[in-house]
Amino acid sequence: MATFLLVTRVKIGEFRDRASELIRRAAGGETVVILNRNREVAKIVPIATKTDRAGGLVGSLAGTAEVQGDIESPIASPDAWFRDRT
Repeated sequence: MATFLLVTRVKIGEFRDRASELIRRAAGGETVVILNRNREVAKIVPIATKTDRAGGLVGSLAGTAEVQGDIESPIASPDAWFRDRT
């Protein structure tokens, strides 16, 4: 799966004039790079939100596993479980 990042490059004067708009765009997922004399001097990036504990790692894996075959029957006979291996 490819991820494309939106990056907007603006000169410092343009940023000064459009700061509110550019910050809203960054909040929406876009990265804004500020240039001073065509040199990158600052970057505004969206803040990644933290997931709550209930929906953490396990919750993010929901729907990704597939159960195949019989998972209730033992894989070996009862005699094999308790067989002396010496």
